[in-house]
Amino acid sequence: MARKGQKLDDREREHIRAFYASCGNIRKTAREFGVSPSTVKRIIDEKKDEVEHLRTLKKSQWIEEAWRTIGLYMERLQDPKVVERTSARDSVIVVGTLQDKILKARELDLKQQEIDLKRQEVETPTENRVVIINDVDEMRKALEEDDSSNGPD
Repeated sequence: MARKGQKLDDREREHIRAFYASCGNIRKTAREFGVSPSTVKRIIDEKKDEVEHLRTLKKSQWIEEAWRTIGLYMERLQDPKVVERTSARDSVIVVGTLQDKILKARELDLKQQEIDLKRQEVETPTENRVVIINDVDEMRKALEEDDSSNGPD
């Protein structure tokens, strides 16, 4: 654990990045290592792409583990003896919860697709983007330049 005014070595910095990658919380990471949140942010930003890759990897590992656990419960719920002893109310709760989780997973996938599309849009060259001009004079000037660049009809 670091103390105020002491430099963090490379090993401690990597531990901070790894801890943040697993929890995703700057303040919690700062408390865990006894450093300020701004120090954690700076360390994360030093290798932002690497940290993002770690976070993605951790999320996928967590999701895989969750699906394995769900699979075990699904097998158990399909056991005829369990089905026989389960009330209709409990069965409906299980089915409703599973349906809710499936829909939530689909929603998260769609949100990720939206984020990816927005990222692509932002990263495209400016000549392919539409620019909105709020100033009427600027708009007239832009239209005149466009007309003059297209030449006579």
